[in-house]
Amino acid sequence: MSRRRFPLAFWIILLIGMIILSGCGSSAASSNQPIVTTSISPLADIIQQVGGDKIKVIHLVPVGGDPHEFEPRPEDVRNLAESNLFFANGVGEELYLEKLIANTGNQELRTVVLSDGLPIIGRDQSSVGNPHLWLDVENTMAYVNKIQAALSAEFPQYQSYFEQNAARYLQELKNLDAWIQSQISSIPPSERKIVVFHDAWAYYAKRYNLTLVEPLLHSGEAEPSAQDLAQMLQLIKEQKIRAIFSEAGFNPKQVKQLAVDAGIKLTENLYDDTLGATPETDTYLGMMRANTIKIVEALR
Repeated sequence: MSRRRFPLAFWIILLIGMIILSGCGSSAASSNQPIVTTSISPLADIIQQVGGDKIKVIHLVPVGGDPHEFEPRPEDVRNLAESNLFFANGVGEELYLEKLIANTGNQELRTVVLSDGLPIIGRDQSSVGNPHLWLDVENTMAYVNKIQAALSAEFPQYQSYFEQNAARYLQELKNLDAWIQSQISSIPPSERKIVVFHDAWAYYAKRYNLTLVEPLLHSGEAEPSAQDLAQMLQLIKEQKIRAIFSEAGFNPKQVKQLAVDAGIKLTENLYDDTLGATPETDTYLGMMRANTIKIVEALR
């Protein structure tokens, strides 16, 4: 899952595609609503909750896709060219963004980085840090406040509408945060250990008092080696881990084999960088509830 640096030829092809598309109809342009763009589907849902029916929100990375491997398409250039705002998560989640924006020719596009000013786990001299802040609902509440402020500044005629939506959604998030804490607290502290495939869960674990054992795959790394798997197997046995988790968008083959070798539970399809496609998982609130239910069921 190495992060890609796109060659110049790729961006030239992308720009040619944008020019070709400029003579065609755009799905984004078919709406009279102002267009707001973001990178991933969880952020898109959060933005839509605040923007309501006054804006159209587009996310670049398809549902089920891996944002770390995402390659922009010509239609993404076109959508950004027609957008008023781009909401970026930051912390390395959108490595393609600077060049993509440059190719739009949209001088009016304003970028808002939602993670700016928030504590970043894993940030040091050699790393940008862990980008998955939204898996801590408290961070998501901070995102909502930034989204409301940015939308109100861009579309002042709808300010009171955005404020009302944000207030309603913040209360729902507050309730969600309290519910997750109560669910995790039902697990004995000694049993609150989780092994995950992808290193997305540091914020969730910290907020909700879980012990996150070393993930199998760090962002930017290749697939785990046989030695990595052997070391993890030993760690699982030493720490008496009860369950291992895999995430949507990643091949679960190695995790499945590790669970079999360790004789522990496997829980598949936690959601972090993407929403799900079912009514239970196609919103941020639903995604977080579904994740928590799976984690609690596996650890009890």
